[in-house]
Amino acid sequence: MFATLLGQHVNPAKTQLILSKAARHDSVRLLATHDFQEGQLPVKYLGLPLISSCLSLVNCRPLWDKIERCIQGWARISLSFEARVQLIKLVLMALNSYLAIPFILPKGIIKEIEKRLQNFLWKGIAGTGYSKVAWPQVCNPVDEGGLGVRDMQSLNLALMSKRLWEIVGINWASRRWRGKHIVNASYWCLWASLTYHVWQE
Repeated sequence: MFATLLGQHVNPAKTQLILSKAARHDSVRLLATHDFQEGQLPVKYLGLPLISSCLSLVNCRPLWDKIERCIQGWARISLSFEARVQLIKLVLMALNSYLAIPFILPKGIIKEIEKRLQNFLWKGIAGTGYSKVAWPQVCNPVDEGGLGVRDMQSLNLALMSKRLWEIVGINWASRRWRGKHIVNASYWCLWASLTYHVWQE
């Protein structure tokens, strides 16, 4: 019906069928029916990894590489301290946000990235000098003595909270579910106690 109405057809050469463990026993029939190649996770879609587990350090490596390429790309430019602050705020933190919206970032990669940003801020491209202020102080608002750089872990938590609110706080059905199941409980601790019948309501 989709192809009939819109005239768009699935390209088997560019399409893969990724099967869960529950459907593994029926893989031969499914692959023969759809005429697709079998794919394996993880794969990338719109620059984001599609995975069936928590984000790992390996999944975050492309983010680290992008940040490093940006910093190295500025090697030929004589950047002042104020310029480096603005680049961290407007460019490098934006790269972090793209991955921090759909995923909870591992603490290890947050620590590595913040250390790299700290070195870039205080030492520049050459890597000479020392850090004059601790990174948590740098992340404080300007009126509190900081530079207004966003703390990655706090930003990640805020973005994930916004995404969670979009799931459970939009329409009447979700408000009814929220009122029944989320009264004094934490959003983050709720999912482990839920069963499938909740979503059938």
